[in-house]
Amino acid sequence: MDFQQQQIVLVDTNVILEAHQTGCWIPLANYFALHTVAKVVEETQTGYQNRDPEHWIDEAVLRGQLSHVESITDIQRVTFNMTHGHPTLDAGERDLLIYAETLVAPAWLLNSPDMAAVRFAHGLGWIDRLVSLGAMSAHLKARLSRDLRDNYTERWLSRKRTELVLG
Repeated sequence: MDFQQQQIVLVDTNVILEAHQTGCWIPLANYFALHTVAKVVEETQTGYQNRDPEHWIDEAVLRGQLSHVESITDIQRVTFNMTHGHPTLDAGERDLLIYAETLVAPAWLLNSPDMAAVRFAHGLGWIDRLVSLGAMSAHLKARLSRDLRDNYTERWLSRKRTELVLG
């Protein structure tokens, strides 16, 4: 995939956590225009009991590293659920996909390692907008402190795309 500097990439909670834990967050935030939604930022602040202190994310710092944080309204959520038949998505992914539907920029990408979000994106014809954390960090030649978990790799995303396209 060809990436452009300051290209808009929508990121979910899991991507933010994995990028922080593998040490590629700062290079990603410096190169791409990372966008998310308020619910995703909120989700990065929960679950501290399940993370080592070195993997805690300071909300103010995170917000400063993101290019844009969109707030989604309850009316947008209701409309989305009615339009799409109440898709099985977690709250952060749902809000991120609501935001994605509002984007008019031609060159945005979606980075979510969750199969429900991948299926939903495929259903909307966004299969080519999906991007893996692995592809993004490889493009930047970012040194990772550990290997990415499987569902963050380009191999995983490529396999899932193929499965969806072939039915």
